Amino acid sequence: MLDTLAGLTTDTGSILVILVLNRPATCTDPDANTPLRLALQQLPEHQTLASGCHLATIAPHITAAWIDLETATGVTPAEKGVGLARKTGCDLALQWITGGAIDTQWICSSDADALLPADYFARLADNTQDSAALLFPFIHQLSGDAINDEACLRYELRLHHYVLGLQYAGSPYAFHTLGSCLAIRASNYAQVRGFPVRSAAEDFYLLNKLAKTGAITQWPGQCIELSSRPSNRVPFGTGPAIQRLVGSNQMAQAELYYDPRCFDCLRAVLLAVETLHDGDVAMTRQLQANGLPLNEAELCASLLETMGIGSALAHCRRQAGDLATYTRHFHQWFDGFRTLKFIHGLRDARWPNLSSAALADRHIEFWPGRVRPDQLLDCRAAILDHWQWLSDDPGRC
Repeated sequence: MLDTLAGLTTDTGSILVILVLNRPATCTDPDANTPLRLALQQLPEHQTLASGCHLATIAPHITAAWIDLETATGVTPAEKGVGLARKTGCDLALQWITGGAIDTQWICSSDADALLPADYFARLADNTQDSAALLFPFIHQLSGDAINDEACLRYELRLHHYVLGLQYAGSPYAFHTLGSCLAIRASNYAQVRGFPVRSAAEDFYLLNKLAKTGAITQWPGQCIELSSRPSNRVPFGTGPAIQRLVGSNQMAQAELYYDPRCFDCLRAVLLAVETLHDGDVAMTRQLQANGLPLNEAELCASLLETMGIGSALAHCRRQAGDLATYTRHFHQWFDGFRTLKFIHGLRDARWPNLSSAALADRHIEFWPGRVRPDQLLDCRAAILDHWQWLSDDPGRC
């Protein structure tokens, strides 16, 4: 890992890498961090600050600052997990930025086994957008193991399918949520009080809050390469998903994808927002006007009522002096979390998840090109083209 970090390049000055060593309660190997800990201790120009943070030189332009949570506080409780590790490192970065020790506005979050593109820091320096967070493109590395790679591709397509569905529906929360691909503006990070301390989905909940403070910008360009190894360190996410798929022996039948009709319903709801500003049109009737059959419109209206949309719309109308402000208030209520809850409500009530083969038999307006989702490598290539993401090895070899 240190060799990978030593290879980071930038034309914009020096790089500070903050490493957080933690061992979650799910890891039973007491020596899991020992090799990395020893390697860090052997780096030149090693010093320990009063706070317990260690500093050393990885390369002439790269300084490592690391916090050994395991040594300081012991095993990380299962319910805190990766969220505590990310928060510890990013909070330290914010402290140093605020104090003037670091001359940047960006806090970058990634993983130890992620390979950053050569222009990673140059893209940050060239960014002129006033965004709360920037999302780098990503691709999972294929290992050459046919079973593991198939599981990786299926899981990766699941991530894309959800964001493509949100994009089709017109949701302002149509972006990927991976903590390994984030750059966060320091002022916005402080505004939302940093990463939530959770064992998983800390990136989803952080971005959900950040989206209410500014734009979330998803960049094109060269991908960050992510590990695709099976893992049980966290309750859900890439590692556990791949592990479950590998162990299922029936990956082609795995029901990973939301039924596209869920996104048709979401689209109808979001199209209705402005009309509902006046409060004179019944929800069911407006959803029908937006293309839903009566039974689907009634289902959506019922789910939304359960979620409290009546009082939410009333609040939005009271708080807003114009339509734009009303719409912004609505999307702050119907955020990424409630959007996902709405999709899950449709899934549980009427449309269970689909396998890639079943998904391929349905017409999907938001699926890139004419590629079937069960043609895994072709589908990955089509999605990369759709996002304008670049990879030197998309896995065709």
